[in-house]
Amino acid sequence: MNQHVPGRLRVDTLGLLKIALPISIGTFVQFLVLLTDNYFLARVSESAINGAGNAGLMYLTFGMIIYGSATGIQILVARRHGEGNDAMQIRTGRMGWVINLGLGATMLGLLLVLNRGLLGGLISSEEVRGIFEPFLGTRIWGFIPVGITFAITAYWTGLAKTRLLLAVSLTTALTNLVLDYSWIEGNLGFEAMGHIGAARASLTAEIAGLLVAVALMLRVEPRFFKLPKRPDGEVIRAWWAISGPLMGQLLITVGTWTSFFFFVEKVGATELKISHIGRNAFMLAFVVSSGIAQTTRTVISQLIGSGRNSELILVVRRLGLLNITGVLLMSHGFVLYPNTIASIFFDDPIAIESMARTFSTLFIAVIGFAIAALFLATLEGAGGTKRAFIIETIAAGSYLCAAYYLTSENNGQYLPIEVIWRVEWVYFTLIGIGSYLMLRNGRWKKGLESLSDEKE
Repeated sequence: MNQHVPGRLRVDTLGLLKIALPISIGTFVQFLVLLTDNYFLARVSESAINGAGNAGLMYLTFGMIIYGSATGIQILVARRHGEGNDAMQIRTGRMGWVINLGLGATMLGLLLVLNRGLLGGLISSEEVRGIFEPFLGTRIWGFIPVGITFAITAYWTGLAKTRLLLAVSLTTALTNLVLDYSWIEGNLGFEAMGHIGAARASLTAEIAGLLVAVALMLRVEPRFFKLPKRPDGEVIRAWWAISGPLMGQLLITVGTWTSFFFFVEKVGATELKISHIGRNAFMLAFVVSSGIAQTTRTVISQLIGSGRNSELILVVRRLGLLNITGVLLMSHGFVLYPNTIASIFFDDPIAIESMARTFSTLFIAVIGFAIAALFLATLEGAGGTKRAFIIETIAAGSYLCAAYYLTSENNGQYLPIEVIWRVEWVYFTLIGIGSYLMLRNGRWKKGLESLSDEKE
């Protein structure tokens, strides 16, 4: 029986929920913001939601470099905390936000260049492209505040102090909601700015979130922002060993998913709109699984660091049960009342039926996602990020081939969008099987690699 000892990581169901719930609640708040964005943009025009949606995906794709770095910081901080190594823990946090700031500036510079016609050239519709480029041109300035914010929240998550994330998430979400309402359609005395208003609202919200994160960190851990006199080579090597594969893995993951929407764009505008709404609906499962995945990485890394290896299997089972239960609760509407959800975004009965059928495809996909995400997060938390990268590369390559095939014209016709979305089944099946095979021999329970000098 798990007994609670002050300062000891709790891995009973309640203890795991206390870590996961703040993350999931924060993600859910962000989902509501995304849903509101789509609601207002859909009222502007179909091209507005499609152009802004594709630009948002492009921003997210390159942002995965920063998120991958932050996930590595989280795993390292959790391991050092489990080992009781406070000095290395704070050194990791300090170098982490400096590294993420540099990555944010790099992503900003890269997208400033690529957004001068190269990325827009991937879109066949001139109207959609005319929205895509200015929207992305505004959004990319968020890489700087997001880079630092992710490093701060990664530090908190590594220590299992996830309640602090709620203040940042709520600030970001509420700011975005109010500014969306004010700037997209011109409410509260502001001039209507359409899709650019949505982009500016998101950027402003990210800056507000950073300010709250910095203020909180100065209060709870003022040492965090004390810059090292020189680059900390030991921390950088450990960060690269874990974060390098994660950055590549997440870039491939979201980049592959982004490419899917560019494939769908040639199928039709309605199909693309259905896909963007489907992507946002998919976030309902992500709300739960992101909280469980981050909790898994932290808990697995801390338990291995503190030598509590005998508890790992039981903890993973508990997390798996929480994950499946939560995903079913959040996505039950996909099969019980899909037409009702679809009618929020469409007036055309044919489009509503097509969206409803796509929800059925999505339901199977999110169950696969819940299982695969847990296995993959377990592997990553144990330090096996190189193995996770290999799995991701194989799954993403198969996904791209399947997506290209399913969105290809055959005898002058395209497949229905609900069939095209079955590509997600291929992806999550491969991720789940690959992760399971990597975990099956049990080596992960001892820590697959050293976090300071990863060896094969």
